[in-house]
Amino acid sequence: MSGRRNAGHGAWGTGHGSIAAVVSSALRLGFRRSLELFGRLVPRAPCSVPRFIAIGLISASSLAHAATDEPNFLELAAVLAADGNYEKAEIEFAKVDPAEPELDLIKYHTLAGLIALNRQRPVDAIKSFDEAIKAGQTEPTIFLYMAQAQFGLERYADVLKTLDRAGAAFDTLPAVFLMRAQANWLLKDQKAAFATLADGSRRFPGNTQFMRREVFFLMELGLYQEAADRGQQYLKVAEGKEEDFVAIGNALKRARQFDSALVFLESARLKFPASENVVKVLAATYLEAGKPLAAGELMYRASLSNPALKPEAAELLRRAGLHARALAVNAEIADQKLKLKQRLGILIELGRFAEVSGMEDALLRTRLIDEEDVRYALAYALYKEGEFERSEGHLAKLTKPDLFRKATELRQSMQDCAAERWKCV
Repeated sequence: MSGRRNAGHGAWGTGHGSIAAVVSSALRLGFRRSLELFGRLVPRAPCSVPRFIAIGLISASSLAHAATDEPNFLELAAVLAADGNYEKAEIEFAKVDPAEPELDLIKYHTLAGLIALNRQRPVDAIKSFDEAIKAGQTEPTIFLYMAQAQFGLERYADVLKTLDRAGAAFDTLPAVFLMRAQANWLLKDQKAAFATLADGSRRFPGNTQFMRREVFFLMELGLYQEAADRGQQYLKVAEGKEEDFVAIGNALKRARQFDSALVFLESARLKFPASENVVKVLAATYLEAGKPLAAGELMYRASLSNPALKPEAAELLRRAGLHARALAVNAEIADQKLKLKQRLGILIELGRFAEVSGMEDALLRTRLIDEEDVRYALAYALYKEGEFERSEGHLAKLTKPDLFRKATELRQSMQDCAAERWKCV
């Protein structure tokens, strides 16, 4: 194994645009998914090998050396990593002798960190990046890699310290400002988070992500009116994603601006006709605005494409007073336990106790009877049907304090009307 100990680290700053995109994604996707995108930091073939030559992990001369009978495992691992094949890169990297006197330690530890980061071992990645810095790695991009690993470990204070170590090197990267803002936010330093967003907006006036992040921060603080106002300003200058429309519509709803929320979300439904999330927030807004029928109709139409929404559609129709339609939609639910439990509630509300009594076998078969709320509902229906003995059999099995008290009251009622059962009906 040959190589110069401190060579190969002069151009780590290249490719900041792609790095920025990945760091930005880390703010909202979490560590595992951000690592999937992290692979895009290194372009794939055919340009990957030249790129790794540029950042010092592959040297043109060593590639020629790798073609001889004596393989250079460090260079081979770097080539594989450049192709995005980190699993094979790790296999070849393991063949490198770390005790080799002429080993390029900067390259060795830097590549170890990249492999560990992409193999979802952030602790190992941080350790290797630290070793690379001790060996003489001076390019500031190493701190961005380290900060990403720390972010994935939820070490947000360390993220800020690591980014500070790079000095002004990242002042041209909007994504780093977003990362700082998010780290401050997760550290509960709201003032610093908003200040960082404001700083980023001033430095990068054409980047709307700062305004977008501000909207979500305001929502988390419960400042729904401010979030809605800021969100609508954001949509005037940005295309806006589905999740943005959902969040802003929800903010308007939470601010109880129902008319504005409905107009906004109806326009969102036209823009994203296949969005289930838009429909859900729109239906919830109609419901809170006192329009359960509109909410039910919306959800029922959505359930034609996604049957999993049928329970919600049936519930909304029940709230609208359309019990017959609610029961009809309920009959289409595939989940038997869910269907029976909802049907039980609707029939109890309608006073159709004979039908509830007839559900006893189905409740036993599905073990729904083990849920004490369900058992009490059945016992109550049996009581209303004059089936006192059967009712008592279920009441005796209740243990929850509130249901136990109700059972006691029901027993008293059965005793009071033992001689005149018509009074209990």
